[in-house]
Amino acid sequence: MIAINGIYNGKDFIPLDNFPKKKKFKVVITFIEEIAMNESEDIRNFSAQTKGLSFWKDEREDIYQDYLEKM
Repeated sequence: MIAINGIYNGKDFIPLDNFPKKKKFKVVITFIEEIAMNESEDIRNFSAQTKGLSFWKDEREDIYQDYLEKM
């Protein structure tokens, strides 16, 4: 049994994972949860946040400089 993730957009099934394409398989399609209309935009906005990289501005986190000082 092979399970892959995908999205159904109301018309087409869009696979999000690779799957064997040269063989025939019986399939079971399970609808897990409805995607909100703006969910893809929410995901894009979440991944574009810069807060997660704010530690780069903190000199205490600059381990590369610590390495250079020890050389």
